[in-house]
Amino acid sequence: MEKLKRKSETTMEHIDGCRDEGNKCVPSPSSKPENIPTTSETFTQAQTPVIYNLPVSVTLRQKLNIEWPEKIDREFLNCIKMGNKLVFLASNTKFLNICNVDGTDAHHIPLPYAPWYITEVDKTTLSVSCTRDKVILLINISTGNVNGTIRLRNYCYGISYDKEYLYVVMDRKTIHVMDFTGNLIRTISSPSVSYIDISVHKDRCVCINLSTINCYDLDGKQKWKFEDEKSESFHSVTLDEKGNVYVTNRTSNTIVAVSADGKNSKEILCALDGLSTPSGIHYDRDEHSLLVCNFFARTVLLFNVKW
Repeated sequence: MEKLKRKSETTMEHIDGCRDEGNKCVPSPSSKPENIPTTSETFTQAQTPVIYNLPVSVTLRQKLNIEWPEKIDREFLNCIKMGNKLVFLASNTKFLNICNVDGTDAHHIPLPYAPWYITEVDKTTLSVSCTRDKVILLINISTGNVNGTIRLRNYCYGISYDKEYLYVVMDRKTIHVMDFTGNLIRTISSPSVSYIDISVHKDRCVCINLSTINCYDLDGKQKWKFEDEKSESFHSVTLDEKGNVYVTNRTSNTIVAVSADGKNSKEILCALDGLSTPSGIHYDRDEHSLLVCNFFARTVLLFNVKW
């Protein structure tokens, strides 16, 4: 475990090195805004009765150990489910890892840059942010073609699409809302928060750093803030159709769920469910399922979510 911990810390330092070579990926100190509700720092247990609209049950549908054709050591950063296809981003590799939902037909699509974060655009198109290269790519996974390239002036991190615009975390402190040509529509700024990932759905934009979840409306007004001072390794975030938030916590080997109003939370999955340094997470709103990939292993987990 100590070896895995050191390896995880090294990877995060490499990502953060894009902004400041010597600094670790540690969130900046923040003060709590006035009149903004902050949730409890203590998680409720998975056995606790459901409050409000948090999931009643999260049960394992599939556990996959995918055999990739290329003998490359893959450390998964992020993942997404697009219909019957699963797509994964691996650390320091210039391609997409793709397979069927049952683990068959595992292959990759080569890319000109190394992707770090991912979002679905439509049933066959996705967009990735290539942090080190300051580039966003639009990729058709059916043809394997790169259909668009957006070149940026700043380092790009988390990315999310809301059926109209891309929401991109820039330099880990500002969200740029842009179209597919890179034309800037508006910005959402919060100098006291160091963002790493983002998820947008309907009327809300949820951003995370290593220990904090912030929920905004689409104009940048803060709705609520969730803090866990014990956590130093929130990694990826996703939203379900009800507005509930799901976040991977790599050091505690858990998935944390926070209600849409930010008032309630619980750990819905843990190491006993197969989590081992969980990194990527994606909620499929069509099938009500949760895809999770472990960072240091090839294990991929797909869960059914019920209320």
